[in-house]
Amino acid sequence: MEKTIDKILDLLVKSNDYLSGEYIGELLGISRIAVNKQIKKIIANGVDIEITRKGYKYKESDSLTVQTLSKRLNEIGINIPVFIKEVASTNTEVKKVYPEVNKDFLYVAPRQISGRGRLDRVFVSGYGGVYMTLCYKPKKLLVSDSLKLVLLTGLAVAKALKKYTENVTIKWPNDVFVNGKKICGILLESVVTENMTEAIFLGIGVNITNEIPEELQNKVTSLKLENVQTIPREQLITEILQLLYEMLDRYQKEGFAPFIDDYYSLSITINHNVVVNVGGEKKSGFGVGLSEEGYLLLENNGKIEKIILGDIEV
Repeated sequence: MEKTIDKILDLLVKSNDYLSGEYIGELLGISRIAVNKQIKKIIANGVDIEITRKGYKYKESDSLTVQTLSKRLNEIGINIPVFIKEVASTNTEVKKVYPEVNKDFLYVAPRQISGRGRLDRVFVSGYGGVYMTLCYKPKKLLVSDSLKLVLLTGLAVAKALKKYTENVTIKWPNDVFVNGKKICGILLESVVTENMTEAIFLGIGVNITNEIPEELQNKVTSLKLENVQTIPREQLITEILQLLYEMLDRYQKEGFAPFIDDYYSLSITINHNVVVNVGGEKKSGFGVGLSEEGYLLLENNGKIEKIILGDIEV
């Protein structure tokens, strides 16, 4: 039935007028009742569909158009090309495009067909969320700066969400939580020449009104599930990028030091007892801080270990 949902949504998006359930049903070879059921699922996934006696109409209020998103970004001083298209993965698409674009650019998907998370895990990416990748082409950035850019991106997302809900936290290195459940994942990939970074691909996925599979709801959430007011996706994208660019500009001048206090105050890893899964080995300790590179410093029995790569269990 997922393909039927996609076909119905495609018809509605391409139409500038109301489409009746009978008309959609005839095109797709299904009943009017079946059309109605699928449209209710589309609405539950965060897509704004108007239902009247005339039929169904896709509303432009949260339609993620290049024109409106570009205009919003320009208004806050971010003048970058924007691409909006449903793709397998925004990071994958950006890697294909970046050699042809000589400046920063943003790729946004209404949904991702094959969203990826850290360590090539599947990232659930249904309609109603924010799924985007910023291609950031720094003037001067070392390979060793990469992890700190992940931390900065998480901090930007957390601060943006803080405007709408109070209980926002960050789990090292790349997850943002609301009320103790994951709401945002971040994936960084890069192109490196010698020891310098030519381009950074910052993938960001935030759950807003999209449905979360029932088997994941004890660990993963959305703003809708947490009863937070609905935020238009273009608005949240703009707010995240504004904060992120401000941080990136300051980072290039002053390093990570100006952000330490804010990061620690939102962290559920720093100044907490944690268990870290490092390559299948579980290590317990107290997160005492971050190293100069952004690695986790874990204290256990008076000894401090630097955790370069690991999963914090929550």
